[in-house]
Amino acid sequence: MTSDNDIETRAWNLVHAYLADASPAAWHVFAARSNYDGNKQALRWLLDQPKLDRGTALLIYWYLGAAWHVQFTSAEQALSPETFTLLRLIEERYAAGFYEAGNIWFDPHTSEGGRPDDYPKVPVVRPVPAIMLEPVNGSEFVELDPAGFDEGVPLSVAVALYALFEESED
Repeated sequence: MTSDNDIETRAWNLVHAYLADASPAAWHVFAARSNYDGNKQALRWLLDQPKLDRGTALLIYWYLGAAWHVQFTSAEQALSPETFTLLRLIEERYAAGFYEAGNIWFDPHTSEGGRPDDYPKVPVVRPVPAIMLEPVNGSEFVELDPAGFDEGVPLSVAVALYALFEESED
């Protein structure tokens, strides 16, 4: 039987190998369609890349649940301190221009994975910065469900990941 840490390491190696050579559009698909449960390492890797498109950084921000986290002023208060901290990092980098390119279109107000109006009854203690509410009016519209992909990765990578997790059950 393979240990959970070994499986996670091997899974990350497969995902990282794919992401390292993928295009900004492929990164956007991954950000939109990967499962965010247990996926913080890959998301963090993307967010650490200055070549990440502003549209993708904004998508990740909203998919992480920025609208939910307005009720917290610190990581200690949040149900997921790691997510709260990651959201603050995205805000800082986004405002500072860390993500230079804005070629991929994304509008947080029409997002299917997370939007500013997702939690209208949550008290707003720390508002979302205005810049994070503005659309990225890039000229590239990325198809979020391209043929031959599953969970944001090409089928060949998805099949290898599924096989890895099936192997761990044996």
